[in-house]
Amino acid sequence: MTLPPPQFDFHLADRLGYSLGHGSAAAFRLNGMFYFWKETFGFNIHPTIAKALQTPNPRIADVATGTAIWLLDLARELPNAILDGLDMTLEKAPAAEWLPANITLREWNMNDEVPPELEGKFDVVHLRLLIIVVENGDPLPIIRKVARMLKPGGWIQWDEFSLRGLRIVKARPGVKSAALESLGRFWEANGRQDWVEHLPDSLAKEGFTRTQITYYSPLQEYLRGEDEAMIMTCEETAHTLASKGQVEAARDLVQLAHEASLEISAGAALATNKVVCIGQKPVEAVHRAVL
Repeated sequence: MTLPPPQFDFHLADRLGYSLGHGSAAAFRLNGMFYFWKETFGFNIHPTIAKALQTPNPRIADVATGTAIWLLDLARELPNAILDGLDMTLEKAPAAEWLPANITLREWNMNDEVPPELEGKFDVVHLRLLIIVVENGDPLPIIRKVARMLKPGGWIQWDEFSLRGLRIVKARPGVKSAALESLGRFWEANGRQDWVEHLPDSLAKEGFTRTQITYYSPLQEYLRGEDEAMIMTCEETAHTLASKGQVEAARDLVQLAHEASLEISAGAALATNKVVCIGQKPVEAVHRAVL
């Protein structure tokens, strides 16, 4: 097997911004991944947050909503909630005319300032799978914007992959896994994503209270499906690399993804834990200078 050159790691994507696709395949991948995550967690809103909500019609934002699939499922669960989906583009989301009456979608790039009409409006702000867009391993800029969006006493819920616990599992002895092991090193990138493990500390630094992080192991029956989605993310990232002139790296990544897909078909998997991190904005907002 031809392995990528030594400099081939996830840092290649650091300057790409959102490096995944925006087309039909990407939308299908996101919708499928939602169900894997829902089955793993058993909830949309973390039970601690759901129990703490003081209103029958909470206003809830989904930042980087993508296809809006999380909101669509939540709308059935909380028909009286006011639901807002925010993303830099809505091209993967359903037409506005097809949405439930309690869902509103709007374009907003999280790199921009929070619009005044969204400040202090939400009981819950939900985020998921921002691992490829958090710059330099620093989630604080995003957390600060979420804090501005929340009402006093509102909650943040951040769902993410934990790459520190990446591991190979096999359905039977003797199944090859060299390509999957290489992909694991590619995504983990020498601890680049360790910020996920420290999300509670990051939230506390910005004044959030009642912070907690819960780890969830992948369900065995969905290992293949989740890894197929991972292969799609590799292919989408390769396409973006090629469009930015990283043609050789893109070719290597496509080849590695192909070899990994053969290993997946044979009964190997790259198992990745998921986390849900929550925190509550104080009822009495703490004002601090941002240095």
